[in-house]
Amino acid sequence: MSEAQSRKTSHLILGVLRFQLTLAIVAGGVWLLFWALHARAHTLSIFIYTFVAGNVSMVLIRAGWPLFEKRRWLWKWGGFIFLLICTGVVANFLAELPVHFWLNPPGISLRQALLEDAPFGMLVTLIVGILVFAFEDSRSELEARNRQLQSQVQLGLSEKHTVETDLDQAHEIQMHLLPRETPQLPGFQIACAWLPARTVSGDYFDVLPLGEGKLGLCIADVSGKGIAAALLMANLQASVKALAREDVTPSVLCAQLNNVLCDHIAPGRFVTLFYAVLDQQSHLLHFESAGHCLPLVVHNDGAIEIPEASSGVLGLFSHWTFSDHELRMGSGDVVVMMTDGVLEAWNAKEEEFGYKRLIESVLAARKDGAHGIRKRVLEDVTAFCNGKFSDDVSFIVVTVD
Repeated sequence: MSEAQSRKTSHLILGVLRFQLTLAIVAGGVWLLFWALHARAHTLSIFIYTFVAGNVSMVLIRAGWPLFEKRRWLWKWGGFIFLLICTGVVANFLAELPVHFWLNPPGISLRQALLEDAPFGMLVTLIVGILVFAFEDSRSELEARNRQLQSQVQLGLSEKHTVETDLDQAHEIQMHLLPRETPQLPGFQIACAWLPARTVSGDYFDVLPLGEGKLGLCIADVSGKGIAAALLMANLQASVKALAREDVTPSVLCAQLNNVLCDHIAPGRFVTLFYAVLDQQSHLLHFESAGHCLPLVVHNDGAIEIPEASSGVLGLFSHWTFSDHELRMGSGDVVVMMTDGVLEAWNAKEEEFGYKRLIESVLAARKDGAHGIRKRVLEDVTAFCNGKFSDDVSFIVVTVD
């Protein structure tokens, strides 16, 4: 016998024993009732009648239960009452046999004994029938609810698996939208980081070759999170790649992107973007910030600068204008362009990482070049928020040799 069959047999035996205990309690209750009413009753006959009628009733009621258990309330009760009457007749007859032949005095016919004991037999049948009916009805409803719940759980698990699969595929697609290898310029080092708070991200960064001695540096943050933000990020990436050219200044690019997004973006959505053109020959960084976090500049002498640029976000109003700004970069200077996920990472005390801690991370690692700074900033931000990011983290580090 298998373990499952053994458990099923044990459960069945335990159920039968519990039912016999219930019948014993019923028989005791009936005896007390007769005693209280000063009615004539033989104790052994009460227990024999109760156990025989009770067990026969239980078997017959359970056998007939499937005939009407799934019917409507009126038909269910009607069927149960009819079954109870039929069961009472059979149970009374079978219970009366041992009582009549063992306990009844001679001279009383079986027919007379049946008529005399019929009320008691029907009482036992009624009590047992109601108990069995209540139990079976509750068990049937519970099983139906369990099946429904299991079905919902299975459906939920299936949907969750589908969503997770879709998100994994979306993450893989999104990874291919970002630069696999970061283009470099002689005399500069460029390193990038992208750490989504969820499977997919609304952050976007890119390093775009624009011709001899020039690179386009773009970092953006799409409003919202999840799939909707990721889809808008993909649209933004395609638009930036289509519009970024050597002769397009940051202000012109922002204006063109704004027009595109205003025509296609969903209401209430917007994009913050920082776009810069790094010129190797002049060591100038031409840039514009469309509502985005301002870059951090750490000069070779330790001086800190946060260049001012405050144009409107992209995708809300098509009439907004944008301006060009420039930053001269010297040997040993460091520029960090980031999304707000870096600055707004929270610790357990609800303190933000902020520019101050970012400056400390850059100063601590600037001798290690762009890649060393990238590693240090990631480590410090992750440790600060204990790895629990509330927003996507992306940044670009540029150092001058």
